[in-house]
Amino acid sequence: MIEVDELTDYLDEYLEEKQEVKNLTEETIKKQTFNISKFIEYLESEGVEELNDSNVKKQLRHYRRYCLKQRGNKRTTVKTYMMNILEFINSEDVQEEIQHDPIKMKDIIEVKAEDPETAKKRIEKISLTWQQSDFFLDTIHQSGNARDYAICRTFIDSGMRLKELVLLNKSDIQVPLDENGFFTLPSDTSEFIDVNLRAETTKGELKDRTTFITFDTLVSLNDMMMDRITKLRKNTHDVYRPVIQRNKAAEEVTREELFTNIKGNRIGKRGVQDIVKKYARECDRRIASEGIECPVNYGKNVSVHILRHTALSHYAEILTVAEVQSIAGHSNSQTTDKYIHIDREQMKQKLKLNSRRFNN
Repeated sequence: MIEVDELTDYLDEYLEEKQEVKNLTEETIKKQTFNISKFIEYLESEGVEELNDSNVKKQLRHYRRYCLKQRGNKRTTVKTYMMNILEFINSEDVQEEIQHDPIKMKDIIEVKAEDPETAKKRIEKISLTWQQSDFFLDTIHQSGNARDYAICRTFIDSGMRLKELVLLNKSDIQVPLDENGFFTLPSDTSEFIDVNLRAETTKGELKDRTTFITFDTLVSLNDMMMDRITKLRKNTHDVYRPVIQRNKAAEEVTREELFTNIKGNRIGKRGVQDIVKKYARECDRRIASEGIECPVNYGKNVSVHILRHTALSHYAEILTVAEVQSIAGHSNSQTTDKYIHIDREQMKQKLKLNSRRFNN
């Protein structure tokens, strides 16, 4: 359920994310903002206090009828309105709060179904391959920025949402902290570490779940914290060496938040988005300067949202739909389905490895 007076906040975040993913023009964003805002204004004028699973389709139909009958809009114009509104209503955050099944245009008005080839191309654009995500991380690693590297590794490992990442505390990483406030590394380097995620619903209630990070990502978090408490100082031989700052080290022992900004406070969503876009552009520069053949335009296509999609797509290559749904925090399995890429050759290889089960 979402209260109608909170929809504008969701709209701002939705349009910001969409601008990053699709690189839309200001004019297109302006039109979509207008179309969706008019729907919100209509709900408020009609005294609708909330959108929930039982009334959302009804309100969409009523608004379509209102546009046709009361405002006298053409059917083609209203169709554009409804496409914009439906995409917003079906966006990940809004859908999970309302907890409705994805609403299709045919539920509101008859439209031509998307052909399979178009659907395939659309799905392929929402994530990076293993090699492409490794290239992205390697580009950040070359910059030497330990915090930015740890943030992006955490995204690509876990599939968490942006708001979940900025809320992460050190205690959410399910390994013990040592006396210096650093994570104790497991003896098994292939270990996957549990991460507790906390996100607030529209009612202010916490909506918890668990995902994972790898051993290497845990190491990068320790590197980030070490970087946070050290400073380069010139010694008597005019050589700069890292020196631990006592006050910073003391703060780290009791620090709660995992990721911080340059002022030492909890990092914000905008800060994380800027980090991802910065290194996406750096990937493009590296591709051009090194003459690398790469089909991905990182600066145009890579965003926080894409990193989440990438992680979930990687999980979907190994885990079941139900398992990916649990990691993603989707309330509906249909939302998870878009991450499942069927590779028949891969299916046959898995069957060969388990052929004894069939032969017996």
